[in-house]
Amino acid sequence: MYHRTHRPAPKRRRARHPLIQGLGQAAFYAASATLAGGLVRELLHLVHMSASSC
Repeated sequence: MYHRTHRPAPKRRRARHPLIQGLGQAAFYAASATLAGGLVRELLHLVHMSASSC
């Protein structure tokens, strides 16, 4: 009788390439940084406008 080992058959996981994953992460960080920078600039602009209007 064939006794199977405990290790299951290697399933093909949908593991992305680390380079592609890294690029995606970098793009996400760049986008969030750009968004944060834009918000900060907008905030500074609003503060400057309100300060100059006083």
